[in-house]
Amino acid sequence: MRYRSYLRERLGQLLFLTGVLATVEIFLLTVDASMGIGIYIGLCFYGVYFLMTWQEFRRKKIYFLNIEESLDGLDKKYLLPEMLGQPSCQEERLLKEAFQDLGKSMADHVNGYKNAENEYKEYIELWIHEVKTPIAAGKLLIENNRTEVTGELEEELEKIEGYTEQALFYARSAHVEKDYLIRPVDLKELVMQAVKRNKKTLIGKKTRIHMEDLETEVYSDERWLLFILNQILSNSVKYSDKEALDLTFKAAREREYTCLSIRDNGRGIRRKDLGRVFEKGFTGSKGRQSGQATGLGLYLCDKLCHRLGHGIEIESQEGEGCQVKLIFPKGSYADVC
Repeated sequence: MRYRSYLRERLGQLLFLTGVLATVEIFLLTVDASMGIGIYIGLCFYGVYFLMTWQEFRRKKIYFLNIEESLDGLDKKYLLPEMLGQPSCQEERLLKEAFQDLGKSMADHVNGYKNAENEYKEYIELWIHEVKTPIAAGKLLIENNRTEVTGELEEELEKIEGYTEQALFYARSAHVEKDYLIRPVDLKELVMQAVKRNKKTLIGKKTRIHMEDLETEVYSDERWLLFILNQILSNSVKYSDKEALDLTFKAAREREYTCLSIRDNGRGIRRKDLGRVFEKGFTGSKGRQSGQATGLGLYLCDKLCHRLGHGIEIESQEGEGCQVKLIFPKGSYADVC
């Protein structure tokens, strides 16, 4: 903000006042006043005008610099009206009230979206809990009427159950902090639960499972971590094109963290796709070819790990399998718990 620009914006005002001054000068000439009086009046006139505009310019410049500095120092920009202090003139008061009205309008707008989101989330959760009942009933009917066909039907029901569980965790993933309990988790026991949960698909892939150094504890939420492991195992099965699937679970304890790696011998991931595997909806070229991928599994794993304070990394070479690493920092939750 410069004084020259400030004056340029008031050019019309300055021209009007110049016209008034010219009228006064002409009048003085008609009454035989001396030229010195006319020059004196003109100097006083312009001097007072420029002095007043300079003072007004300085006041406004300081005020708007204060607004700019306050904005730069605020993480939550909508709190700006509270940082402006008491207005010193009518213009500042009106501007502050406008800021407050804008902030209130935006808050009401955001709250409307939040309420709609919460209603939708509650509906999805209710629907998922309701749909679990016919799934359980279907499994019970299959259990009492075992045939080759019902066996295949049971596998499809388990897929449906897996997708409904994925939808439930997706609906809750934005608010993990309200629905988790961090405590010591036995890593080997949790891996065994995940393997047992996926035993039919693993058996169908003639899976050989190796476990190394899993006798350790990590701090996490057992239910959310089990979901993450299920998603990783599901991907290993889904993208395996070998005659037999090899899965290796290995824990490594470092000074600052514990790392659980899950390695498979599947088809791997192309280098150009590796940096995008955690993007929502990304399935890769092979996922599109198979038509089985939703692009939500690894996206949810990454999102949940971030919420829980865990790390997740993927290493892979096309045709040589894939390795997923889950990293559990030590002490970050131990002190809290």
